[in-house]
Amino acid sequence: MKLYDVIVIGAGHNGLTCACYLAKSGMSVLVVEGGTEIGGMTTTREQVHPGFYSDIHASGYQLANLSFAPEELELAKFGLELIRPKVAFGKAFADQTCLCIMADIEDTCASIAQYSQRDADTWRDLFSAYLAEKDDLQRGLQSTPVTESEALEKLEGATGGAESIRFRSQSVRSWASETFESDQMRALMADFAAHAGCTPDSAGGAQFAYLFLSVIQDAGNNAVKGGMGNLPKALSACLDHEGGEIRVNAQVDQICVQGDGVSGVRLSDGSVLSTKMVVSSVHPRHLVLDLLSDADLDARLVDDMQKYELGDAQMGLYIALSSPVNYAAGSAASEALQVQVMPDTLDALAQAFCDVRANRLPEHPSVFIVNEATADPARVPEEKSLIKVILTTVPYGIDWDECREDYAQTVIDQLAAGPIPDLKDKILAVSIMSPADYEADCRSALRGTVGHGAMVGYQLGAMRPTLDMGKYRGPVGGLFLCGAGSHPGPGVSMMPGRNAAQVMLGLQAS
Repeated sequence: MKLYDVIVIGAGHNGLTCACYLAKSGMSVLVVEGGTEIGGMTTTREQVHPGFYSDIHASGYQLANLSFAPEELELAKFGLELIRPKVAFGKAFADQTCLCIMADIEDTCASIAQYSQRDADTWRDLFSAYLAEKDDLQRGLQSTPVTESEALEKLEGATGGAESIRFRSQSVRSWASETFESDQMRALMADFAAHAGCTPDSAGGAQFAYLFLSVIQDAGNNAVKGGMGNLPKALSACLDHEGGEIRVNAQVDQICVQGDGVSGVRLSDGSVLSTKMVVSSVHPRHLVLDLLSDADLDARLVDDMQKYELGDAQMGLYIALSSPVNYAAGSAASEALQVQVMPDTLDALAQAFCDVRANRLPEHPSVFIVNEATADPARVPEEKSLIKVILTTVPYGIDWDECREDYAQTVIDQLAAGPIPDLKDKILAVSIMSPADYEADCRSALRGTVGHGAMVGYQLGAMRPTLDMGKYRGPVGGLFLCGAGSHPGPGVSMMPGRNAAQVMLGLQAS
């Protein structure tokens, strides 16, 4: 049997990215994937109806706009093509108005100005500040993270450092309330923080909101032409070009450890693949508690991972439509790639989080809609349309078999009663993915979560997933981490995969 220099566990986009860099350096690389297809949480399927192609998990190509990987790996040459919609994001309100993030900053400011001219001017200034810091931000996201003490020491010695330290820990309610005067702009910021799992009152929510909105303003809320699944296809083609291999239906049951280092992986069929280096893109909890269960790890490492917070679950409705979606808020919302439709206020959003964390279904959930066919009409039959309705936070520990259909209908009723009045008249078919369904579909979607661990302050940077494994090195020799459970975290970025490869190749300190 061929002896590979490196075996990568998991063919999600980060695992494939890491594999591409290693193969490009001359290493022999094998990617083993337990499922029947590559992509992990970047897959596109005919989920709801034949001829309607939905992105099952990730949709927007956002943080990847800051990544060095697409250019370094020449992914355009391997088929990756992006579509940048004129209307990147919309926040539709109950009064049938819409706050839109447009491709052009002045168009965005004009949309904000319908609620507050001062807020429009403030956003222009904030975006200018982001552009001034963008190069440093890109380097930070694509470097081995520094420890919290190192980061604080650097800020303490910098001009404006005290304000920066405050901002790092500030909630979105605190920051948005002191920064913007309109309720609409404050609500928009809270929604962006919620996409990272932050309540309006969570420490650190402000910086997530600011970063998320700034990136979209700068580079767009792009869609991958033909579906997000074309990203892993491009990475696979790149890997093949560099001599790497992928094996699907190859479920890893155990990482073999001999002495202080890895010696290979054991598959579910009992076969063992030998290697001296293993890279894991799977969920950190699965890595430590399952794949390394025979490795006699230090009890503290195991305890740390048992305490590792997963974050809130999500629910998705995939809806095929007989004609394009029409929002009560007007044509700009209908043209947007993504639209946040509920709730309208910070307090209502906070209540949704409270309900979830009390293991209750929210009466008014946090909902955003991906207009999958708006930017890319080729994903659906002619004159038809397709949306994906995402409930950003729902409980996991309830009987989803009993309530999934009724709750999905409740959400559809709420949408038809407000943001999309003619929705029910256009529905051709609906496919529901509860948290339990997501977990069954993708092993890394533990308890219906999509982020490989909650984005809380003590699970970020050099502490992601834990301080012992926060710089892409696993707890045994020759083992590395390259998934969203490592810096800079979840989202389609290719950054964890690239960063891990740079460490392995000695191009970054670890």
